[in-house]
Amino acid sequence: MPRAFSEREKEIIRSRLLQEGLKIFALYGLKKTNIEDLTRSIGISKGAFYLFYDSKEALYMDVLEVAEEEFRRNVLAGFEEEAASPRSLFSQVLLKAFTSWKSSPILQMVSRGEYDQLLLKLPPETIREHLKSDQGFVKTIVETARYKGVNVTADVEKISGLMNALFFVSLHENDFGAETYQGTIELLIELITAYCLGEVPAEAVPLQQR
Repeated sequence: MPRAFSEREKEIIRSRLLQEGLKIFALYGLKKTNIEDLTRSIGISKGAFYLFYDSKEALYMDVLEVAEEEFRRNVLAGFEEEAASPRSLFSQVLLKAFTSWKSSPILQMVSRGEYDQLLLKLPPETIREHLKSDQGFVKTIVETARYKGVNVTADVEKISGLMNALFFVSLHENDFGAETYQGTIELLIELITAYCLGEVPAEAVPLQQR
């Protein structure tokens, strides 16, 4: 059996698991990383690992959330940048949200298919909480935008749905080609901006009425 750790030791080990997990997962990905890779790097046994996490996927989710916190701070910092108008500012922030994730190796790794393994291995409530957190971040973007003078009129839930759809488009960058992809993302950002600011109808016209 793994030896008992003091509360201070647990705190240190958990912190090191997050730090090493970020490095190793970003380098090898979730599928190619095993628990021995993680424990060897910080000098604990495989049995001791399970005192902290039920699986490598659970650690991966914690590492992912740490990376997302940094990503979100970076996106929200975009509201402090110069822009020609409040509308332009909002569009800039949305564009930043779909380009700055490339600076995080772990977030790029998720975009290449790790998410499916998390869905299979983690409890459904863990995934639901993560998605709820994502929607909460969209709400923060909207509230910050309004504070900065951007007249966002669309419902947060619908904005969240549009941003999720755009995220899935971003997963297929290689299918577009670099120049086509960038232009497509920028166009979609402009369309979403127009919708959020009430420049297009909030509801689509039913097909039978067209």
